[in-house]
Amino acid sequence: MTSRRTTTKYQRRRAQLRRTLTAGLGLIFIFMAGFCGYSLANSSLFDLSEVQVVGNTTVTMEDILEASGLRTGSNILKISRQQAAEGIQDIPFIKSVDIARNFPSKMTITVTERTPKYLVYFGNRYLALDEELRCLYEASLAATANWPVPVIQLSSESIMLEPGEVSEDEGLKAAAALLDQLDPFFLENIKEIDAPSQWDMSVINLDGLRVYFGPPDNLPQKLQNYEELVIKNAAECNAQKLEYIDLRYDTNPVIKKK
Repeated sequence: MTSRRTTTKYQRRRAQLRRTLTAGLGLIFIFMAGFCGYSLANSSLFDLSEVQVVGNTTVTMEDILEASGLRTGSNILKISRQQAAEGIQDIPFIKSVDIARNFPSKMTITVTERTPKYLVYFGNRYLALDEELRCLYEASLAATANWPVPVIQLSSESIMLEPGEVSEDEGLKAAAALLDQLDPFFLENIKEIDAPSQWDMSVINLDGLRVYFGPPDNLPQKLQNYEELVIKNAAECNAQKLEYIDLRYDTNPVIKKK
């Protein structure tokens, strides 16, 4: 009995010693791994050596790099990609940004730029806006010559936008909604759109005839009326014979003769 108890006690001590030794070795391993990881992460191996910019055609690489705040020599593991992306998106022409780390020492910035869609003006001030009605840049009168869609005249207050600002003007929204519905068949007959307000939004044809569309309600019916009157019946409905055509009401179009 004594010998068996001694053997059991000895086995327990060995097991306990083994567990203690294993735990100690585990702690040593964790410490060494952490130390090595820390040393590796802070080594010059991860110092930023090159930044590649992809997707830019209008904004220069220099402007994008400047806005990102990325600097060569910085540890790429410690760089905040979110903060760098937010800096780049402050550029009015930039729509979206993606920044990737290319280990061990490079980064890639992929941008999507905004595309000018509408040209608005009042007086001598012309602005190019994207599909979200965000002001991209101040344009010139010469830009109207090759602009793919009719220009939009706004009120003096609505034109006071700076690059990066989004217009909330209801007249402009109505004009943009109309332009988005027009195909080349309609566009070729329109000189410009006048949108001092939503209710007074109208198109001015090449011959000078004004056609009121007003709010962007029931546009398909308004466009059908426009086609029937102005396109198919151009011999009678033109600026020489009419003051204007009003399509704003649910009733029949209002035709004001000279």
